[in-house]
Amino acid sequence: MRILLTLLFLLPFQFAHTQNFRIDRPVPNNIQTNGSYLYGEPSISNPGNAHNGIDILVRWDTVYSATDGIVSFVGYNPTDTGAFGGYEPNGAGNYIFIQTYWTNSFYYFLYGHLTRPFVAVNQTVIKGQPIALSGNTGYSTGAHLHFEIRKGSQSSGFRNKRNAELWCGITGMGAIYGRVPNAPDGTRVNITPDPKPRPPYTTYGYSLTYLFADTKIGSDDFYNENYAIGDVKPGTYTISAPSMGYTRVVTVGAGQIVNADPPTGIAENQVEVNDFSLSQNFPNPFNPTTAIRFQIVQRSYVLLKIYDLLGSEIKTLVDGERSEGIYDELFFADELPSGVYVYSLVVQSAEGKNIFRENKKMMLVR
Repeated sequence: MRILLTLLFLLPFQFAHTQNFRIDRPVPNNIQTNGSYLYGEPSISNPGNAHNGIDILVRWDTVYSATDGIVSFVGYNPTDTGAFGGYEPNGAGNYIFIQTYWTNSFYYFLYGHLTRPFVAVNQTVIKGQPIALSGNTGYSTGAHLHFEIRKGSQSSGFRNKRNAELWCGITGMGAIYGRVPNAPDGTRVNITPDPKPRPPYTTYGYSLTYLFADTKIGSDDFYNENYAIGDVKPGTYTISAPSMGYTRVVTVGAGQIVNADPPTGIAENQVEVNDFSLSQNFPNPFNPTTAIRFQIVQRSYVLLKIYDLLGSEIKTLVDGERSEGIYDELFFADELPSGVYVYSLVVQSAEGKNIFRENKKMMLVR
């Protein structure tokens, strides 16, 4: 056990370099999330409960580990043909759990409906490693991968499931999340225009809220959402829950996770962006995650970087074009020691001239 714990401390989450999502996708970018059963929409087995993860339309193809970690469980029936049944006929079929350690907690990643696992219990895996072949075992409507994130326990416990749509996504796509105040379970949240990048999202138009009537689903510790929409094309969208008098206008950039309900409580469609600015990170001091907000008044090239006090670059959070708007970028300092760090925002015109620059300090306290 001591060896296992030591190894897990050395296996922090690996973040995708091209986007702000926390982990890699378990499948390539050309494979779609199933728009019929997004997290927070009705469960196929019980419409009274929210779906517990995301289903990805990978058809008898390779599944990859989304993180570094250790295989904590393999459920597999080798005598099954892989067409149906599997280890758990009325559940996830053949499936794998991979355990990792992040922000002082264990996380468990479930890869379900597998035709055949490639790994064994207690095996160490690395991000991007092939771990299984997908299929349609168990209680499944066709060939796909069911992907879940559970915090603290491999078992499906009290609110230990996290919203996978905010943790992984197609490179270049974004995600939107928010909280409709006092919304009952299953409140319809419309989004226009259609945000999805390619089929099967030709008619996608809404998600549902969740208030944890299904006690196994938990809001993300940082985002505190009750709806989320993943794999969103860069652009501007109107989100509304007419039954609750809720309307937001949200602009999403490539790789962004955008909050439709800013911490100020002011709706984004009511915020007037009239100047360039860089806000103090929140929380500050922090450990190990903080949010950095900036706003720009025109489409510009944006650089947002983290430095130590000696001027050495630690991390690039943004390096690309952004449309006019307000942005919240997350900084994860899992591997850094306590101390004071500097975040720097540089905004450039289309001609490459600096039109805004500002630095601020933040403190990491372990």
